[in-house]
Amino acid sequence: MNTYKGKVAFDKEQCVLCQTCVFVCPAGAINISCVAPQQSYDFIIWHNTCTLCGNCAYFCPTGAITLSSTLAETTPQSEKYTSITANTVEYGECPKCHEPMINVPKTLLQKGFATVNEELTTLFSLCPKCRRDHTFAKRVL
Repeated sequence: MNTYKGKVAFDKEQCVLCQTCVFVCPAGAINISCVAPQQSYDFIIWHNTCTLCGNCAYFCPTGAITLSSTLAETTPQSEKYTSITANTVEYGECPKCHEPMINVPKTLLQKGFATVNEELTTLFSLCPKCRRDHTFAKRVL
C-alpha cells in the first residue's frame, strides 16, 4: 500500500529571499544558503521533514511557495527520505548601475499597488539606490 504525502512547491521567479519561510517553518524543513554573495542562493525544501503545516505558503509575501493537494504532485512514501525541492535563486542586475539586486516580482507589486503600469514596473526594476535617485530627480527637477 502506498501512502502519499503532500508536497510544497517553489517558484524561484517569485522569491525575494526574505527568508520568512525559514523563520516560520516549525520543522526546519526549509534551508536557504549562500552560494556566492550577491549572486546566488540555494533554496532547499526537505519533504521528509515538512509537516505540511502551511506556514511557509501562508506567510510568503510573493506567493513563491504553495502547497499541493493534487495526488499527481505528491511524493510517494517510499521516496520521502530522498525527496527534496532544490533551486538556485539568482540575483538580477540593476539596468542603470549594474549592481547585483533581487528582482521585485510583479505579484509583489500587485499586492502593494492598486495599478501596476509600465512606469511602476520600470521603477522597480532599478536597485534601491537608483530607484531613490530616479524618484528624487523626478520630484525636484
